Amino acid sequence: GKTAKLTVTMATCCGIIVFTVWELIAIVAGLIALATNNWIVPNPDSPGTACLLGVQAAGLWTVCPGKGAAFEDCSSVLSGNGTGGLNSTETGENIVSQLESIPDAIQSPSSWIFTSNDECTPISDQASVKAYYSGLPVGATDSQDYWLYIQSTRGLVAAFCGLGFFTILALAAHKPGRGGAAGCSHFMKSLQVSAGICAIGVFVGMLSSISSTDEFVWQQFGAELESGWNTVANMWGWSFWVFVGAVGWAILGWVVMCITFCCSPSEGKY
Repeated sequence: GKTAKLTVTMATCCGIIVFTVWELIAIVAGLIALATNNWIVPNPDSPGTACLLGVQAAGLWTVCPGKGAAFEDCSSVLSGNGTGGLNSTETGENIVSQLESIPDAIQSPSSWIFTSNDECTPISDQASVKAYYSGLPVGATDSQDYWLYIQSTRGLVAAFCGLGFFTILALAAHKPGRGGAAGCSHFMKSLQVSAGICAIGVFVGMLSSISSTDEFVWQQFGAELESGWNTVANMWGWSFWVFVGAVGWAILGWVVMCITFCCSPSEGKY
């Protein structure tokens, strides 16, 4: 009857509102990651890594050499004992420290691609960004070109955010008896989640490739890595973690979407 239809309509509207807010959080987090320049932040407790990456921080659009962040004489840094890598506990502490620093780091002008100070390249200077990512690790005898990795990560992160908006629109068009909107919503969500996971995979793959270079074989310098994972974990920054959180939130949003559809039976029942 009319009461049942009203109940279903209210459930559908509430579900759409909840999902929209949920999805907007994921989109905003994705945009923050896209617009900040802390995807690569060498761990200060691993000076050898900071030396070979040669920057204070680097993002998808800008590079921040910083002031005194890069070492001029890498050989003297790497020749010291204990500079090669950190154990799992220290690496975990570094990740926790990065996560805790996000609220303060977001407020820093140097963290954003549009308001970065003289410590970072302007967003208009893409030639410098390309030059940096085209030869990593810095000064290594077997440095590689990772510019395509960065371009791919840019596109996938942007696609993740854009597909989130299209998913909201598809879900908003849903109502009892309009099954096509539900199918379209699931399709858009699957593309969004896939783009996010691929972006993470491409970026981590780039860091893994950088860490496999001969210059990161720390045994030559009297130090030994506990595992390759620790090397990669000493490279990524909080912008990367913000995006990982956005993807995880978007995946949970898929569950919210399913619940919304479950609360909206077909029109044939009424």
